[in-house]
Amino acid sequence: MPALWRLTRTETARRVYDALKARGLTATQMDEYVADAAAADTDRDPPSGVEIRALDPAETRRFEGRYDAFSELRDDETAVCAFDAESGGRDGEGGENGEVADSDLVGYLFLGDPGLTYHVHPLEADVTFPGGYVRRVFVAPEARNRGVATALVSRAVAVAGERGAETVHALVARDNRPSQWTFESVSFRVACTRAYYRVGPWRRRRVKPRS
Repeated sequence: MPALWRLTRTETARRVYDALKARGLTATQMDEYVADAAAADTDRDPPSGVEIRALDPAETRRFEGRYDAFSELRDDETAVCAFDAESGGRDGEGGENGEVADSDLVGYLFLGDPGLTYHVHPLEADVTFPGGYVRRVFVAPEARNRGVATALVSRAVAVAGERGAETVHALVARDNRPSQWTFESVSFRVACTRAYYRVGPWRRRRVKPRS
C-alpha cells in the first residue's frame, strides 16, 4: 500500500480539496517547524555543479515569466535560488561575466525578514512569525533527490541568522512528508500544529503545542 502522503499530494487530490473548499468544507492541519538559527545545520553544501545565491526582489523579476511564484515575492523577502552551473548556459554574451544563466534556475525558496505577518491561505488566517519565515520551497523535477532542497533551506537559515533572526520558521502540511524530511534534516523541529476547520459558516481554529 502506498504511503498516505503519496495519495494526498496528487493533482487529483488537490482538485477534490479545492472543490470541497469552494463548497464551504475545509479541514487543514499544518505543522509549524522552528529552528534555532545559531544551532541549526547551516553547512549543507549543494550537490556538485549547483550554485546557491540569495537574491533581492529586484534581481528576481526576470524569473516571473517562467515561475508565477516570483510575482508574489514581497519587498521584505529574499529569494534563495539554486542554479545548475553544469548545464552549459552562461549569463551575458559569450559568458564573459561567468555567472549562471537565468535558464539554469533549478530551485528556490522565499525567506522573510524577522517579525513579518503573512496571510496563510490554507488556514485562512494571518500569522506573525517572530523569526525568519521560509516558504515556497520548490525544486524542478529534473533536479530532485539530489539534496537541492536541503541545501536551499540550510542557506536560508544561514542568511536569516546573518540578518539577526534568532529563529527560523516554516509551515508544512501534515501530509507533505517530503518537505517534513527536508526541514528535519536541517535541525528544524515541530513547535506546534495549526488546525483550521470550516463547514459552511462554522469555523474553528486550534493551535496545539508539540513537545
